[in-house]
Amino acid sequence: MHIHETVFWVDASIRMLKSDLDQVYQQALTTGRGIVMFDVTGHNIFMATHAQMYRYLPITNKSAISVDMHGANAIFIRRSKQVRKVSLFH
Repeated sequence: MHIHETVFWVDASIRMLKSDLDQVYQQALTTGRGIVMFDVTGHNIFMATHAQMYRYLPITNKSAISVDMHGANAIFIRRSKQVRKVSLFH
């Protein structure tokens, strides 16, 4: 993120049907968070997290109930204040 303003990480299993990423880029700009994830799993983080993992995670099990889980197969990241705040590269 030091060199490039945006990163689009795509797993080898993803097949791109369009080459125009303008809509994705605009979504990253307008959300203010700088991250666009494409794969909603249909369940929350609580459902997929072992109870003892909350010792190591910065979230409580009660909070995890209200947070949707996303797959990490394709992620569009744009440099923003929020991304720098949680990034190892700030």
